[in-house]
Amino acid sequence: MRKSFTLIEAILVIVILSFILIGGFQIISKIYERNFIAVTSAKFNQKSQQTADFLSGMLYSRIPLTAIGYDTNTGDFKYIGDIEDADKYKVFEWISECSECKRELNLSGFLDLYKSDRDKNLVVALDFNSNFIKDVLKNKFNIELNDSGIIFAGTFDRGEEASLFDYNNSFGWHGNKHKYVATITDYSQDGNDCNLTINYKGERIYEKFFLVDSAYAIALKKDLNQSLLSQCKDLNLSKLGDNTLLLFYNYRPWEGETFCADNRGEHSGNVTVLLNNVKAFQIRAVNSHLELLLDLIKQKSNLKVEITKQKVIF
Repeated sequence: MRKSFTLIEAILVIVILSFILIGGFQIISKIYERNFIAVTSAKFNQKSQQTADFLSGMLYSRIPLTAIGYDTNTGDFKYIGDIEDADKYKVFEWISECSECKRELNLSGFLDLYKSDRDKNLVVALDFNSNFIKDVLKNKFNIELNDSGIIFAGTFDRGEEASLFDYNNSFGWHGNKHKYVATITDYSQDGNDCNLTINYKGERIYEKFFLVDSAYAIALKKDLNQSLLSQCKDLNLSKLGDNTLLLFYNYRPWEGETFCADNRGEHSGNVTVLLNNVKAFQIRAVNSHLELLLDLIKQKSNLKVEITKQKVIF
């Protein structure tokens, strides 16, 4: 005869199976949580390091005194070394020299002051290959040599120190004047050297100069005017979260231009995505170097992964 389970035995089996299922579910859940944390942390570490290294390379070519923090709401901006309230100035901007133009001694960055004539606004640039530089600018930003500018290095290679006395009108930021950026109005090649006719309102001409070709801006999407940001032709806003870090480039403040998500100047340039899931972004000046901070976060249900990346930029 076949023996059947009693009711008590059946209930006991169901209870035991329930405990096994609950335990199994908790184990699987813990494995999933650990996998999510491990994969997300590794991804964040890789992406943040790549971004920090990329920005470090770009900022190495900055003109130090042109680095500013910008408040898009008020239009106020300050030299990065003078900012105390970093939460107010949420856009970081700088002007960069054309480092690619220096390849193979095609741009020495020095003038012959004895041959230059300040009264005629004529400077003689040594080892200045205008044809090579024109090709670089054309390929890089599709601009002409006359669109570039000259910033004199000053005493400590930071940009003309006199800009500190009238910073708003030094470099052309956000519709202001560009007293310390010389624009090139004409040029003629003379052997390895080049005669440059410049428009310059500054007080001094130094032997060393930077040839500048573009300004750059970095900001989080959530810190920008969304209506103006929608006019940037390179972005698909519907696919971007508020914590997306953006890089703006290819605009020239000394020509009255500003980045495409700003309303104080002529909208210009391009924009690209640097990094997603950025909770906080900050660059501050400490003595003669910059400190970069990236705080990344991702949350899924009750799981949260957050890492912070810091880097010193000289």
